[in-house]
Amino acid sequence: MKQKFFMLAALLGLASCTAPFYPEDPADKNAVRNFDQIWNDFDAYYGLFEAKHLDWDSLYAVYRPQVQEGTDEEGLYQVVTQMLGHLNDHHITLFPAGTDLPRWSNDLTNGVFIFDEFDLDVVKTYVSNWHEAGDFLQWGTLADNIGYMHISSFPDKIKPVETALEQALNGLKNTRAIVLDIRDCPGGFDPAAQYIAGRFATTRSLYMTVRKRNGPKKTDFGPGVEWYVEPTGSSQFTKPVILLTSRATGSAGETFTWAMNRMETVQQLGDTTSGAFSDNIMRETWNGWMYTISVGDYRAADGKSYEGIGVAPDVFCRNEKAEVLAGKDRVLEMAMTLVP
Repeated sequence: MKQKFFMLAALLGLASCTAPFYPEDPADKNAVRNFDQIWNDFDAYYGLFEAKHLDWDSLYAVYRPQVQEGTDEEGLYQVVTQMLGHLNDHHITLFPAGTDLPRWSNDLTNGVFIFDEFDLDVVKTYVSNWHEAGDFLQWGTLADNIGYMHISSFPDKIKPVETALEQALNGLKNTRAIVLDIRDCPGGFDPAAQYIAGRFATTRSLYMTVRKRNGPKKTDFGPGVEWYVEPTGSSQFTKPVILLTSRATGSAGETFTWAMNRMETVQQLGDTTSGAFSDNIMRETWNGWMYTISVGDYRAADGKSYEGIGVAPDVFCRNEKAEVLAGKDRVLEMAMTLVP
């Protein structure tokens, strides 16, 4: 998800919506009041009803009758999470503060085994000259003079990103290709992702357009902001790049994938990304629960929304749990075979 939740007061363009809601009594556990607050907040701020062809009013008709004045918090939690599940949005999270109920979000992994920290330990067995460049980037060399770069997130400060990229790309400039691994990247700061992609770009190219919900109608949005990838930094790596993605690749990791895929030198390998692009805001109910709402409509260069869908790879390949436990990274091995 994005590294920062954007509070309503700081979100440009939302002034025409209803005023920010601050519960007068956070101990109010009236289930009907809390359900209606959640439904109304999504009705006012959610930016993806049109993109996802969702009828929010019809969901109210289904789920509101299931909540009564005497419904307890567990019952409310079950009804609300079932309703929010229809949004198929990994950027929506419910934090039921003050209860023993678990934090909830949509699982967009489809139950597959995804890249995690243990997989990175397996990756290290394939890589020589392992280096750390900041706390978000690692790099080294694979067999046959192929470079390897792993990005775990996109920091919210550009200067450390510039420094880390300069170090890594200088170290890998004589390799014949780079395997760029973002399989466990949940996202971060879109401008950092844009800058990193620019270190591989030779031309300027549109890769996404972003609008933010800014009014009471579900079709009310501010003007679209176009994002371009173009050369950045002191030099560009223009040799082949194999970009590794998985169902765990999300948010800014996905906008980065869009930017990288605008280049002819890049081939995406692995699994489809998670399909969660939008920024989100944080809201609170009368009973003190917190929840996030996606307010943006992010579109790829083709004008389409891939929310809940993700970015499909050019070549599909997925590790199986047994293979990883045995120390084998089939995706990484295939990446090396794809280098021309």
